[in-house]
Amino acid sequence: MMNRVKAPYNINKLTSKAANEALEHIDKMHESVEELLAQRKRLERELAKRKYVKHIFPSDANFLLFRIENALKIYREIADSGVVIRYRGDQIHCDDCLRVTVGTEDENTAFLEHLDQLNA
Repeated sequence: MMNRVKAPYNINKLTSKAANEALEHIDKMHESVEELLAQRKRLERELAKRKYVKHIFPSDANFLLFRIENALKIYREIADSGVVIRYRGDQIHCDDCLRVTVGTEDENTAFLEHLDQLNA
């Protein structure tokens, strides 16, 4: 009976406390969002400059999905170097696609450098 009236996603007291504390520092959250948006724009701009990137899909999220030649090979080699991205080539309409989460300026720079080394 209780499962019929509970919210779709339960949260525990610790999560609830963290959410309330975050709301007390909303200005910091806005700064983080602005930084993420700036880095996403930078990452998209930088990927677009690379001839080996065939397509960048529009994104309103904290990641970019892009089509690249030899996506599975690139994914495996980048993962071996310690940079975490996601291979999406096995998803419908995502042939040769990778997904990268937008990181800090340094993380994004490291990702781009690895990508360039593998496509040199």
